[in-house]
Amino acid sequence: MPRHTAAIAGVCALTFLAGLGRPAVTDSDEAYYAEAAREMIERGDWLTPHYNDEIRFEKPVLYYWLAAAAYAAGGVSPAAARLPSALAGIGLALLACACARRWYDERTALLAGIITATSFGYVAMARHALPDLPLAFFVTLATWGAIVGLRIEPSRAGDHPSAQGWLIAAGAAAAGAFLVKGPVGLVLPAAVVAPLAAWTWLRERRPRASRAALLAAVGVFLVLALPWYGAMAVEHGAAYVERFFIGENLERFATPRYNDPRPLWYYLPIVAGGLLPWTPFAVLWAPALGGAWRARRAGATEFRLAWWALAPLAFYTLSVGKQPRYVLPVLPPLAVLLAAAMRRAAAPGTERRGLLTGAAVASGLLVVLVAERLYAVRPLLVEWSGAWIPSLAGVVLVLGVAIVAAAAISHRDRSRRGGFHGLVPALVAAASVCLAVATYTVVLASPQRAPVERMAALVQESRDAGEPYCRYRVFTRNLVFYAGPPAAAPFSLEAVRDFLRRPDRVLCVLLESDAAQLEADGLTLDRIGAVSYLDTGSLTFEALLDPDPARYLRQVVLVSNRPSGSASSAAVRDPGGAHAAARFP
Repeated sequence: MPRHTAAIAGVCALTFLAGLGRPAVTDSDEAYYAEAAREMIERGDWLTPHYNDEIRFEKPVLYYWLAAAAYAAGGVSPAAARLPSALAGIGLALLACACARRWYDERTALLAGIITATSFGYVAMARHALPDLPLAFFVTLATWGAIVGLRIEPSRAGDHPSAQGWLIAAGAAAAGAFLVKGPVGLVLPAAVVAPLAAWTWLRERRPRASRAALLAAVGVFLVLALPWYGAMAVEHGAAYVERFFIGENLERFATPRYNDPRPLWYYLPIVAGGLLPWTPFAVLWAPALGGAWRARRAGATEFRLAWWALAPLAFYTLSVGKQPRYVLPVLPPLAVLLAAAMRRAAAPGTERRGLLTGAAVASGLLVVLVAERLYAVRPLLVEWSGAWIPSLAGVVLVLGVAIVAAAAISHRDRSRRGGFHGLVPALVAAASVCLAVATYTVVLASPQRAPVERMAALVQESRDAGEPYCRYRVFTRNLVFYAGPPAAAPFSLEAVRDFLRRPDRVLCVLLESDAAQLEADGLTLDRIGAVSYLDTGSLTFEALLDPDPARYLRQVVLVSNRPSGSASSAAVRDPGGAHAAARFP
C-alpha cells in the first residue's frame, strides 16, 4: 500500500539521508571513490578512474560515474560522494517490502522494509562512499527479478506476471552489479537462482519462461555491461585485464594477497551485527523453518528465503579474502524472513509468544547497553563538550527501557494484539533511527571542521608555490580529497626522511611521534601546525570497552624541511577550538 511505502521512505530518509555529509570523508576505502570521482570531473575522463593522479584499476567504473554525476549536479561534497550508497539503501528497503508483500502480506511487507531500513549493517554502509551497498541492491534486484520472471516463486505468490519484463529488469540489474564490482555481480544471483530453478522445475513441473524472454534478458546485460570493459581493454591492454580480473577478483577470492585468512565462522558475528538491533528476534527462525520442514512443504517460502541468504554467505565463507561488507546481499532475505517470523509469533494463541517476548526484551537490553557505552566513550569525543553526549545517551537509554517495558506489558495482556504488531517494532525502529542520526551527525563527526579538513587547510595555506607534500601513517587516503593531488605516500619512516631531505621545500603530514623520531635522528624540521585526531573509522570493540584517550587520540603535525619565505611567525588558531589546527612559530 502507498502509505506503507511512504512510511518506509520516511524512515529511510532519517537513517540513510539525514546528515549524509557528516562526518568528513573517512581515511578508509571511501576516500578512493570520493576522490576518484572528483578527479573524473576535473579530467573530463569518464573512461579510466584516477586517484591521486594515478590510474586506478581496482574496481569497475559505475560507482565513480554515479558519484561524479552527483558532483556535477550538486557540487563536490561528502554527501554527494555517498549519495549512491544512500539511494541503494532506500532501494533495498523497498525491495524487501515488495518481496514480503508478494510472498506474505502488507503488514509483513511494512515490517520487512523497516527492518532493512534500520539494520546497522545497511545504515553504516549507506553513509560510506563505497560500491558494496549498490552491489547489494543490484544483486538483490537481479535475484528477485529472476525468481519472479523464471516463475520459481512460492505457490502463495499467486498468478505469475509477464516473464519478459521481470527478466529484462534482472538482466539490467545484473549489468549494474557487474559494472559496480565485477564478476561477483553475476555469481551471487546465479548461486541463488540456478538451484531454486532446478528444484522448482524438476519437482513442481511449472511452466518455464520463454526462450525469447531469456534472450532479451541476456541481450540487455551484454549491451549494458560489456562496452566499458571492452573500451578499457582497448585503452590499457592486457595490463587492465590481468590486474582487475585476475588480481582483484580471482586472487582476492582465493589467496591471502589482499586480506589475511579468516576462519570459516567469520561471517556469523558479522551477519548478527549487521541485523542489530533486530538480531535477538532471529531465535524465531528455528521454529519457522522447523515447522516448514515438518510439514514437508518442499520449496516453501521460508526455504526460498533461507537459500537466498545462505548461498551468498556460503560463497564468501569459502573465500580466503573475507571482508565484513561483502555479505550485505544476505540481509534483505533475512529481513523478510525475520518479519514473517515475528508476525507469526505474535499471532493470537501461538506458542511462540514467550520466545517473542524474550527476544524483544533482549533487543531492549542491547539498546540500553549501547546507551551505556555511548556515555562511557565521552573521554574520546573531546570535541563535544557540555551535555551533548550525555543527552544522546539518555534518549537512547529511555528508548531501550521503553522496549523492555512494552514487551513485558504486551506479554501480560494477551487480549491486546497491538504490542508486538505495532508498539514494540516501532520502538526498536525508533531506537535504531536515533542511534543512526546521533552516531553520524554527532558522535563520529566534529562540531566544526573535521581534523582532516583543518589539516588540509594548513597544507593548502603552506604550499607557497605548490610544493610537493606527503602523508605518512595518517590521513593516508582522505587528505588528497581535501588538499588536492598529487600527494606522495612513503611506505616507511626512512622514505619519509629521504623525502624531507630533498633540496626543494616539501611538506609532510605525520604523527607527532614520528616527527619526534625524525628530529631525534638529527633531521631539522619546521613545525607548521597540528591537529588532535581520533580515527573513528578504525575504532575497535576494545576501544568501546576501554575508551582511553592516551591510546586512541593522536597528535598529527604538518612539518616542512625548511621555513617558508611567506609564513607568518605569529601563532594562529583555527576557529574549531582547543583541538583545532594551530600554527607554530
